[in-house]
Amino acid sequence: MSYEGNNPIRVSAIVPVCNVERYVRQCLDTLLAQTYPLVEIVLVDDGSTDSSGAICDEYAAAHDRVTVVHKQNAGLGYTRNTGLDNLTRPSDYVMFVDSDDWLEENAVEYLVGALGADPADCVIGGHTKKTAEGKTVFELKLENRRFEGVEVREELLPRLCGSMPTSHDSVPMSACSALYRRSMLEEHNLRFPSEREMISEDFVFKFYFLLHARTAVLSDFTGYCYRTVQGSLTTSYRPDRFEACVRFYKRVQEMVREESLSDECLLRLDKTFFIYLRMCIKQERPKVSGSCREEALRSLQNMVSADVVQKAIESYPVSRLGIRQRFFVRLVEKRQASTLLALANAGAL
Repeated sequence: MSYEGNNPIRVSAIVPVCNVERYVRQCLDTLLAQTYPLVEIVLVDDGSTDSSGAICDEYAAAHDRVTVVHKQNAGLGYTRNTGLDNLTRPSDYVMFVDSDDWLEENAVEYLVGALGADPADCVIGGHTKKTAEGKTVFELKLENRRFEGVEVREELLPRLCGSMPTSHDSVPMSACSALYRRSMLEEHNLRFPSEREMISEDFVFKFYFLLHARTAVLSDFTGYCYRTVQGSLTTSYRPDRFEACVRFYKRVQEMVREESLSDECLLRLDKTFFIYLRMCIKQERPKVSGSCREEALRSLQNMVSADVVQKAIESYPVSRLGIRQRFFVRLVEKRQASTLLALANAGAL
């Protein structure tokens, strides 16, 4: 398949860039080498203090499909919004690619093909998680399925909130590894909140997109290569991470109720909250947080004793969880901060 072939769907890419001089060239090279050419690549330099901004300028000067916008640092969500506001060429779909990730050469071709003969409003794929050295550590592969009409709202949207107690059927919250119909973004003014306010700005964007979508496709595509980088938003220590997770949890509960979605969404969201809680506990390890053991224990005790945590456990069918998840939730329920810290320190949480 090629852009000049029988399916002239035009795709733009938005790439937020911030202090990734080590990786950004690989990202941009793979975008330019796609077997299904992108009509436009918008680079948004989010106040980089290394040579990332200069590298963006270099690519923009060498390739007419590449443009660059430099701005003050505002975070990933707002940087993507700047990209959306600075698209200059006509296109049918938009994709987001993080600048420390890269795509297999047929990624765009695969996703465009998955849209179908009657192109869906979006296609959502999986990814392959890579180490900084490029070693594959995990592959998320979804099923091939098309959702029509109420199926988007009643069957797909709940999966965005998380998995059921006995399954692992969630749809990735990440906005990457997907194509979104551009006219819908513009018609409904769909934009990202700041990740400094919401622990998953991607979820909010995707949630409201799917609310408006008439058709959506899941694809077994895994050619989006997600690189785990020490110091990224998901691996670096964030002192207010627990508070941010609680804000996210409560806000999504409100969103579900405002849109009169099923209680299944809330059940799935609880499981996601437990996953976030585990992440919060793991980051309090002294070797990550830099705090002493006593400070770490106080932080953990505050987390496990929080009313929002205990109420979530009280109403959740914990007995239906897998053994490892059930063990973790029971420790939290019993407020066993010292045991949780010991497990986290041992890498067994």
